[in-house]
Amino acid sequence: MLINNAGIVSGKGILENSNEMMMRTFEVNTISHLHLIREFLPAMIANKKGHIVSIASLAGVVASPNLADYSASKFGAVAIDESLRTEMIRKGMNGFIKTTCICPFFINTGMFNGAKRNLVMNILD
Repeated sequence: MLINNAGIVSGKGILENSNEMMMRTFEVNTISHLHLIREFLPAMIANKKGHIVSIASLAGVVASPNLADYSASKFGAVAIDESLRTEMIRKGMNGFIKTTCICPFFINTGMFNGAKRNLVMNILD
């Protein structure tokens, strides 16, 4: 089982965020999923057994102010999961290789301090 659970967030608006931070957000929240899947999927296919879990975010489904890079990167994680699932179906591996995408709401971990003042709903404790 592979659990892709990395995540960072700046909580800054598009004009306030740096290019470096936006790129880092995508590297951690999206691109890392692809690298790890490429590392572990061949053995899962060979063993005809495996499960890849992607921890995305509700922000990957419904965007919020000051979270454009985070939301886009987590939508990328959702899209990777959907694409991988379709690939496994087409290869006839969907009975052996499972995928799950989890999209939790914002949880009070300190990650969303810069964004919480603009959210419609409260962050969960």
